[in-house]
Amino acid sequence: MPRPSPTVMLVESVQDDRAMYAEYLRASAFGVIEVGDTAKALIRAAEADVIVTGIRVPGPFNGIELVHRLRAEHATKEQPVIVLTASTMPADRDEAARAGCDAFLLKPCLPDALVDEIRRVLTRRLSISPRRAARAHHRKFRHEKRTG
Repeated sequence: MPRPSPTVMLVESVQDDRAMYAEYLRASAFGVIEVGDTAKALIRAAEADVIVTGIRVPGPFNGIELVHRLRAEHATKEQPVIVLTASTMPADRDEAARAGCDAFLLKPCLPDALVDEIRRVLTRRLSISPRRAARAHHRKFRHEKRTG
């Protein structure tokens, strides 16, 4: 039985950008959920295998807060999240990393670069067993404790 295609949630406020990326993702054999604000994204997040969000997306909170909330929920805490933004501010990149995003891409981003990054984060998440992930987290924690 063939494996189902991964589903990508696009959280993008600009309809033209969202439509363009969605069309390319579908042509690349992904399922796509399109949402235009963070509240809808949080409600539907568990339906996706990976989430692609902007930073300045409309809603009750921004894209960075969406990442924080996804990481706090049991159903979505391990879900890959890619931030796709036009912001070149180093503070935004740092804040996205602290929130727990898996990748940070700058617009304009070619659709094939986004597809490559989605495949990379999905492959990385699938290749890390829970046991290996726990060991890696423990090593990181010990390192931070010694250096912090």
